[in-house]
Amino acid sequence: MRVEDSADRRGHGLSKSQQPAIRFLVESALRTVISNKERAEPRTREQWIERLCEALMSDSSSGYRAVMASLVASGVSTEEVFQSYIPAASAFLGELWVSDRASFVDVTVGASRLQSLFREHQTDFPGRWSDRSIPLGQSALMVVPQFEQHALGAFVAADNLRRHGLWVHMAIGLTKEELAALSGTRRFAMIGISIATRNSVEKTTELIDYLRSNADYVPPIVIGGRAVEVDPKAVSRTGADHAVRTAREVIEKCGLSSAAEAVPFSGAI
Repeated sequence: MRVEDSADRRGHGLSKSQQPAIRFLVESALRTVISNKERAEPRTREQWIERLCEALMSDSSSGYRAVMASLVASGVSTEEVFQSYIPAASAFLGELWVSDRASFVDVTVGASRLQSLFREHQTDFPGRWSDRSIPLGQSALMVVPQFEQHALGAFVAADNLRRHGLWVHMAIGLTKEELAALSGTRRFAMIGISIATRNSVEKTTELIDYLRSNADYVPPIVIGGRAVEVDPKAVSRTGADHAVRTAREVIEKCGLSSAAEAVPFSGAI
């Protein structure tokens, strides 16, 4: 049946001035239906991340949950979603903002929904995020500096380190003086600093210099995050001992023991 025929039938009995408007509405509705049907399910990881970000920034308050459900239904484990896809979506939201492909408001809404997802995941697995002692006796200080607004990657990294058997203390938004005092009062096996953007590199250099000059004790300092992936050479000038992308690299480069040698981890600091 032609769209014109359908519109003509629906417009039967209407004035000539009303019929074009009815025809336009019918054609628009049909185009919407066709568009939705033709929008195939994502096939690659990158396509899934883009689809998730679209849903996170949309007006729908539940659309992103539907995308998550479809992703899991496609064969991706829930753990991989939270360890890999969500951090990647967070980074992609940042890229959209930097490249002016999304507004500050849209990105903020999307990031807020990601944080909500992680909090819910925490509730599903009680105790995973709490600071707690581990038989291995090793501890780590995970730092999200005052000048860094993106904390999701640091929480993912902390979760992965805990899976390796480390006790992780989260230091979010502390001053450099507070961090120096904290480092000196506890014998941490390492300090991890999350850097999500290249703009944070210079300030991270200043923070590390301050810690080395003022803290009574400074363990190996490890930096990670989106900035490490984008520009490894730039972050190497921060004065950190190591630049890493995964919790496994932290364990290996800092010479730490692991309680989960057989389990792979993909979450980055």
